[in-house]
This record gives sequence, structure tokens and C-alpha cells, in this order.
Amino acid sequence: MRTSVFGLVALLMASSGAQSVFQAAPTDDVWYYDHAFNPGFTSILRVWGTQQHAVDPTGAPPALNYSYSLAKWDVSGIRAGVTYQVLSAEIRVVQTAPPGYTQQEGEQFPLEARTLTRSDFSEQTWNYSDPNNPYPTETLLGVSTMEFYNPNGTFVIPIRLDPVAFEPYFNEAVNGSGALGIGFVSRMDPGAQGGTRFYRFYSRNDAGGRGPVLEVRYRVAGDVNGDGCVDDADLLTALFQFGATGESPADLNGDGVVDDADLLTVLFHFGNGC
Repeated sequence: MRTSVFGLVALLMASSGAQSVFQAAPTDDVWYYDHAFNPGFTSILRVWGTQQHAVDPTGAPPALNYSYSLAKWDVSGIRAGVTYQVLSAEIRVVQTAPPGYTQQEGEQFPLEARTLTRSDFSEQTWNYSDPNNPYPTETLLGVSTMEFYNPNGTFVIPIRLDPVAFEPYFNEAVNGSGALGIGFVSRMDPGAQGGTRFYRFYSRNDAGGRGPVLEVRYRVAGDVNGDGCVDDADLLTALFQFGATGESPADLNGDGVVDDADLLTVLFHFGNGC
């Protein structure tokens, strides 16, 4: 019995490594706009809408009143055949200077991150006239904040993604094509054609390395001890920690207590990653 307890304690200590981090720049990003010059290999991405809408409700390609930017990340290096729990996710872009809009306007009309109808687009072969181009969907993953707003210089715009909304999209990409596409849109209205009130941020082609960055913290769903396999060891650890409060690796849903919900998570995902 003493040996078993020591073994469980060792598992608990090892479980601090349960989460993994994906952090990368996109492999492709494009400016999706009817009058875009060099939409693929541009160093600047642009986004605007009409105050009422961020995406043309008719489904037509963006022209005049709308401008979208699309980015794609390669997640094929993450082990497939596994269901992952997303703990947190964030996209960071860098606004060019000067921003052209006030902090209040940025808060009123945030930059939105949405899923795409397809993620298999290529910057090198991008063709605006292709009827099968990916399009931003109604699924909203997260919106930007203006906490680093700078009226006179460049600044980071963080877009914190909702883990619940992002998790199935992330798993679909990892276990499917290995490509994860994001559409950037906004209701921010330039005010008039040729106006300056819109989002203008660096693409992956920026020589200064200020392009978008996606960071995802994730773990194998139900994996308490971080060994990549949900098995008896995870179940025993959850049982051993049952009722514990505060920080615990067995608190899989992060509500501050190890209870039935966490135990059911282990049972539901039993065999995941094994």
C-alpha cells in the first residue's frame, strides 16, 4: 500500500508537464479584397466592415465595403489521432502606426477571429477570382482588446480565443488536414472609401518579424499525469485527489475542485492517446 501511495505522489509531481504549447507564425496569409494589390505576398494585412456587419451577409467576395484577412497555421506536427483539451489560445497581431482609429473605436468595433470554410489555401497561388476561396464563417472564436493601444506608434493587438469555441476547430485541424485557418474581420468602418479608420497590421512577410502569432496551450483530454495516454494511472490519480481544492492536476475543468465532473472527464476519454 505504501508503494502505491508513493507511486501516486510521483504521478502527481510528474503531471506538471501535462500541457503542451504550440506557438508559431502562419505559413500563409493573404489580404482578401477586390482591389488588393499583391494580395498574397503583401507585408500588410487590412480589415474593415460597415459598422453593422463584419462580413458581407450576401456571401459575395469582399468588395469596397468589406476587407478580410486570412491566415493559415501548420499544426501537422501535433500528434494526430488524439482528442485535445484547449486550455487557452491567443492570436497576437501588430498594428501599424499610426492606427487611424481611437481606442474607443477599437473597443466598439474589435478585430474578430473566425473559422474559415476551408483552410487549404496557398499564399503563393492565391487568386482573388477563384470562386472556391475560403470565406469567414459565422463562428466567432474571439475578439481583440485595446489594452496596449498607442495613438502614436505600433502596438500589439491580442485576440484571446474562447477555448470552448476553439477546441473542436483545433481538434478538427490536427486530426484532419493539419492546416488551421483563421479569418480576421471587423465591423470597423473606414468612414468612406480611402478612409483611414480600419485595422492595418503586419503579415508574416514583414521583414521585421512582426506578423501574426498563434499560441495554444493544450493537453490530451482526460490525461491527468501528462504521459499522453488516458489510462488506469489517470483514473487512480483523480480518485486519490477526489475532493481536493486549489491547484491540482486532476482538476481537469479548472473550477478549483476535483469532483465528479473531473472523474467523468477521465472516464469519457479513457483510452485517448493510448
